[in-house]
Amino acid sequence: MPTPLYSTTVAGRDVQIVATDRSDGDVHPDRVRPEDLLDRQLRSTGRRWTMLDEVHGIDLVDVDASTTLHGAVTRGVGDVAVTDRPATHLAVWTADCAPVFLLADDGTVVGAHGGWRGLADGVLDVAVSAVRRSGGNVVGAVLGPSIGPCCYAFGADDLAAVAAGVHAHDAEIAGTTSVGERALDVPAAVQAALRHHDIELDAVGPCTGCDDRWFSHRVRNEPGRHATVAVIGG
Repeated sequence: MPTPLYSTTVAGRDVQIVATDRSDGDVHPDRVRPEDLLDRQLRSTGRRWTMLDEVHGIDLVDVDASTTLHGAVTRGVGDVAVTDRPATHLAVWTADCAPVFLLADDGTVVGAHGGWRGLADGVLDVAVSAVRRSGGNVVGAVLGPSIGPCCYAFGADDLAAVAAGVHAHDAEIAGTTSVGERALDVPAAVQAALRHHDIELDAVGPCTGCDDRWFSHRVRNEPGRHATVAVIGG
């Protein structure tokens, strides 16, 4: 069963953030047959998820009744999804990248996929703007399972690019791997981006590199993907 990460009530609706793992099956929308993916979604959370065709960018997709469901699997191409629809399960699929959820007091829920390129390009600025465009205030922020600095060796130039994209100095998001190499601290980068907007993380998932309950592209070169899911009540 998915791992609970965070729960709250927003705009009179219960919202729970959970993370699937390898025991729930691979949920990569391009590698899993649609019927198998739907079955895994239903077994995990009891309802079909809304997912995007994630491309390591910063494009925003509004999820509403008119959003096209492509191939019965994903809704549109992008890396930030926003919805205020009740009874929606919004999912971000990853295997080391940062799955970030923002919950607003007006019932808006935003899910963002933050690979290092997306972080460098300001994907979390887009996510925060999606909440605030209607006047909502963030009341919950969650980072699902993602790779930690212990497992993520990183070059100096790319580190500087990420730092600029999250409004931080290089040293604020740098770490050291378990073997002493320079690393990108993804949780620190996410926190820096959110603090720029006066938002604090309420929950942080485990390291996908260290904890083999989750898939890892960087550490184990695995093709599978797990998902962090916002289970939004009606």
